[in-house]
Amino acid sequence: MKKLMTAFLTLVMMTPVSHVFADSERYLVLGKDLSTSEKATVLNLLGVTNEADYNVSYITHADETKYLGNYISASEIGSRALSSVVMEKQNANAGISVTTKNITYCSAEMYQNALITAGVKDVKLTVAGPFKISGTAALVAATKSYEIMTGKTLNSTAVDTANNEISVTSDAAKEVGSGDAAKLVASLKQKVAAMGDDYTRSSGEDALKELENTMNIQLSDDTEDEILDLMDKMKNVNLNEDEIKTQAKDIYESIKGYASQITGNTGFLSSIAQKVKDFLSTIIGFFTGN
Repeated sequence: MKKLMTAFLTLVMMTPVSHVFADSERYLVLGKDLSTSEKATVLNLLGVTNEADYNVSYITHADETKYLGNYISASEIGSRALSSVVMEKQNANAGISVTTKNITYCSAEMYQNALITAGVKDVKLTVAGPFKISGTAALVAATKSYEIMTGKTLNSTAVDTANNEISVTSDAAKEVGSGDAAKLVASLKQKVAAMGDDYTRSSGEDALKELENTMNIQLSDDTEDEILDLMDKMKNVNLNEDEIKTQAKDIYESIKGYASQITGNTGFLSSIAQKVKDFLSTIIGFFTGN
C-alpha cells in the first residue's frame, strides 16, 4: 500500500489516454471495461445525460494492473476497470466537494483530503461504480481530470504525498472506522500546516497522541508510524493554511454541524460529550482562525 503513491504518479504521467474534447468545464473519465448496461448505470449515477457535453477520457484495467498490481490486492483492483468520475470546475474559492456512489475503497472525505494535498482546487467531483466496487481507478481518474482541465501537471511531490495519504488513511480506517480516520488525518495535517517550519517528528507525534486521546481511539504502533511518515512528507509539500481552509469547506461545515448537536448535558455522557466538543472546536478553530 505504501508504494501505491509511486505507481499512481507514474500512471498519471505516463499512461496514454484517448480524449474526446468538448467546449465544456465538465470532465468525464470512464472505466474502459464497463458493459453497455453498466455504463448506462454509471452515467445515470454521475448525472450524465449526454456524453457530448463532457470532455471524455478512459481508464483501462491494464493501466490499473500494470501500475497498481504490486501495491493493491488483486481482489481490490478486480478484473475490470469500472469506476468512473465526473469533475466540474467551480468558481474560485468554492472549495472541493466529493460524492461517492458504490465506492468502497475510501470515503468522500478521504478523496477530498487527498485532492487538497495534491493541489487540486475548486472542483466538484463525483465518483461512481455500476455496483459496489473498490474504485481504485478513481484514484487515477480524479487527478487526470484536473490536469486535463487546467492543462497543467500537478506537483509530483504533492501527488506522491496525496496518494500516500489515501493509503495511510485507508489503513487507519481498518482500525478506527473511515469517519474517525479521515478526521484524525485531516486534523493532524492541519496542525502540521500551522506548525510550518517548526514541525518536527516529535511535535507530530505529540499532536497525534493528543488527537487519539481526545477522540478516544487507539491506533496500532505500525499505523501511527505510517501516519507520522506521512506527516513528514506533508512538511515538504508546504501546505498553505488558507488553501486548506478554503478547499475543505465541506468538511468544516460537517464538523460544525456535528458539534452543534452535542449538548454536553449532565450525566454519564457529559464528560465524553465535552471531549468530543473540545476536539471539534480544535478543528473549527483552525478553519475560523480562532
